[in-house]
Amino acid sequence: MQQKDFNDFIHATGSEIEQAQVKLISAANVQMLLHYWKIGHFILFNQKRLGWGGKVIEKISKAIRDKYPEKKGYSPRNLKYMCQFAKLYSLDIVNKLTVADKELEIPDVSKVLSIAKDLNEYEITQELPAQI
Repeated sequence: MQQKDFNDFIHATGSEIEQAQVKLISAANVQMLLHYWKIGHFILFNQKRLGWGGKVIEKISKAIRDKYPEKKGYSPRNLKYMCQFAKLYSLDIVNKLTVADKELEIPDVSKVLSIAKDLNEYEITQELPAQI
């Protein structure tokens, strides 16, 4: 075995490992966004359908902590953020972001420009208080 061939193999393997790690992180981020949107939407849906008030968020947070003490990120504040996220962005926009993420697994300039053009059709902005 020649050293150059071996070095090329190690370089190619390293590149593959790095690309796989980026894809895993990206996929995990997309799944977390969808999860947060679903939790927020579910809370909002039940507040409307069942007449739950704003205090239910604290009860949900406590119930999650009690049932799943190892799970982090479900404080009343974070649950409220999830509700705001679900309120601000339709499922159509969230799905479009998911599709864009998938299409950009192997990015090139034309894909990025095309996806940016598609996403620019949606109004993705901060809520007014956040803008101030």
